[in-house]
Amino acid sequence: FLDVVVQVEGREFPCHRAVLATTPYFKAMLSSNFTESSSKVVHLRGIDSISFSKILDFLYSGKIRIGKDDVQDILQTARMLQFDTILQYCWEFIQDNLCPANCLGVMRLADMYGLSLLKKSARNMAVSNFSDVTQGEDTAAEFLSLSPQGLLDLLRDEDLKVRDEDDVVTSVIRWLDQVPENRQTAILKILPEIRLSRVRVSVLQKLESHPVIRESAECLAKITAAREKHLLGTRVVGEDASSPRRGTSDNLAIIVGGWKAVTKQHPYYRQYRIIVQPTPLKSIICLDPDSKRYYHVSNIPTPVYGYMSVASAEGYLYVTGGRVQPLVGHGPHTAPSRQAFRYDFSSDTWLRLPDMPAGRAEHQSVVVDGKLFLVGGDTDATSLKTMDCYDPEEGAWIKVPLLPTIHSPS
Repeated sequence: FLDVVVQVEGREFPCHRAVLATTPYFKAMLSSNFTESSSKVVHLRGIDSISFSKILDFLYSGKIRIGKDDVQDILQTARMLQFDTILQYCWEFIQDNLCPANCLGVMRLADMYGLSLLKKSARNMAVSNFSDVTQGEDTAAEFLSLSPQGLLDLLRDEDLKVRDEDDVVTSVIRWLDQVPENRQTAILKILPEIRLSRVRVSVLQKLESHPVIRESAECLAKITAAREKHLLGTRVVGEDASSPRRGTSDNLAIIVGGWKAVTKQHPYYRQYRIIVQPTPLKSIICLDPDSKRYYHVSNIPTPVYGYMSVASAEGYLYVTGGRVQPLVGHGPHTAPSRQAFRYDFSSDTWLRLPDMPAGRAEHQSVVVDGKLFLVGGDTDATSLKTMDCYDPEEGAWIKVPLLPTIHSPS
């Protein structure tokens, strides 16, 4: 028979003591010297009545319905009642519905209730989707309300998944904009976690001009120094500052040069257009397959008409040789170029390297031990058996042995 009434938020729930005693909380309450052990009415405070009703139904039926709108209330009630089975169900539900839009909130929730495995999963989700988590419209509120320590924990993770360090700075700027007067002290700890040498100058300037930064002479000096070193073509001193994060996307497809078709209306058939003199392109387009985003970087200083070679390593992109005259036939009209350029991803700047020893087109290039090697190709319709090498430390092309055989396009 029903021998006790549990009162929660003014609602009364007639129950069996024996059923309630299957939970550690009620077992201790009803079988000890507490007043409730003999009372006909038990008052519970600080508990949601709807959640308690669902948990009570579970005690009698073995079934419970958990949804996105009530999982947190059920979790809180189950924890207060020391109901481990329901806690496990809530944990599994949250885990199954974890996504970039809610991972920061789940991190806080798991930390509040001591759910270490759930917190780890939520943190991994935030680290693996940092750009979406910090810049998405549906996640902005969670990120902007993140505590300084919470932000630091993410930034200190070597596996932080970002397209580049610009994403980190953009996110920090947005975070600083939210209640900036409360974040002046925090920036002193946050700034050292940013790889300043990996941030483009234009983004550094935005950070440098932020009111919170301008009120800190120490922060302002660090950013100004990093920007000036970028402009001088040097790197910020310090291993951590100059190395990319392990989570930084280094899987890029890079489109260099080419032609843009210039058309005009056909003189007789007005519905058609005809191609006239093509225009060479100086633009560089990158595709990040992870985020499925295209984006432009600074144009190459001089257009290359084709047949150049491209190599990348250690945050640099090398573009060498190719044809430098319009493609009007063959031979002398398409003279091979001696030009060589190096693009610095961290500063979004191009550097004109010393001219190559000889013009070269349709060749291959590769970076080995920091040195750029050019192999094969031709010059003025003559296949080359030489191999050129550029040493960045020397800032010059150095001699290397001849190739044993002649290599045409490699």
